[in-house]
Amino acid sequence: MAELFKDHLSLEKISTLGLSIAEQGAQYDIAFDDVNFQQKLTKYCHEQGEEEWPSLSLMQRIRAAAHALYSVMPQKEGADAVVAALYGNDQLSGWLSLVGCEYIAIHQNLSLEQGLAYLQKMTEFFSAEFAIRHFIIKQPIETLAILSTWLEHENHHVRRLVSEGTRSRLPWGMRLSIFIEQPQLVMPLLVALRDDEEEYVRRSVANHLNDIAKDHPKLIIETAQQWLAEESLALLNTVQRKQRRKLIRHACRTLFKQGEPEVMALFGYQPAEDVHCHLSSDQLTVSFSGDFKFEMQLEKKSSEANQLMVDYVMHFQKANGNQTPKVFKWLDRNFTDKASESISRKHSFRKISTRKYYPGTHRLEVIVNGIKKAQIDFELLPT
Repeated sequence: MAELFKDHLSLEKISTLGLSIAEQGAQYDIAFDDVNFQQKLTKYCHEQGEEEWPSLSLMQRIRAAAHALYSVMPQKEGADAVVAALYGNDQLSGWLSLVGCEYIAIHQNLSLEQGLAYLQKMTEFFSAEFAIRHFIIKQPIETLAILSTWLEHENHHVRRLVSEGTRSRLPWGMRLSIFIEQPQLVMPLLVALRDDEEEYVRRSVANHLNDIAKDHPKLIIETAQQWLAEESLALLNTVQRKQRRKLIRHACRTLFKQGEPEVMALFGYQPAEDVHCHLSSDQLTVSFSGDFKFEMQLEKKSSEANQLMVDYVMHFQKANGNQTPKVFKWLDRNFTDKASESISRKHSFRKISTRKYYPGTHRLEVIVNGIKKAQIDFELLPT
């Protein structure tokens, strides 16, 4: 079984972090009590609502370890000891550095400027995207002002943090309600980073825009149109134009799944009125851990060229008897003439950690360029 993300923050590894910080703390006249640290880990584990460390989630482990660290090392110089420990031990870079970042974020003896300066240094070890949200929630405008000075920083991890750290709906991160309500506050940052030389940074901008699209689709549609306008692209070289289009396409993935016609048209997907689809299957029931096999007959009746994006939507049965849809990519191809073809596919119901299956009626729909073309129902059998 693959190692879970939270396993990177096992008690053994957290203890290693504590010992490394204790060694560095001696340089700053900090007496780090490791026994007390271990006791505090147990205390804050309980405060997170669990009796044992293995039961804690990733973010709960980060919070518990950071609070335990702060409780035994509240001195202002503790921040220097943490940074020194990260620089002095390669084994601490990565997941364990998240604990150090969280420690900085909850430190009561650091000013906004000091805290962000430490996170700027520490983000290169992994990312300070979770920790920086503490500062944004407390002092959003002041934090944005400082982040705007990082836009041309020489380290691409710092530039990415400007975008990733301000995402309103960052997975696992605290929700930034102010940016959900006022996305215009962060748009200047994204404009400045949209053509960054690093793909790592541009991908963060795309994900950030996709977050915004979930609450303000019109804003992202207008942004996509502006950023792909000829007068905007004319300022870029050939490689940059290709990168800009890739960024916008990724930023609009939620809007693609929703079939927004204005977004579809930006990338050459015109209304597929001449396309007809039929779904069929030899099985109307599927067992748990089995596969639902289906076939689509696609007919394009006109010779007019069109780029076709074919997705299928699985409407999963929920515990309450309702259904919830999930879009899956299937086909993306340019059709230059009339066409008729059969395409087979199967959808697995094998157990996965990110979804729980419930028996009952499921529905599968085919969507072409955002328009529903066919559907078929089947039953997922009880175990």
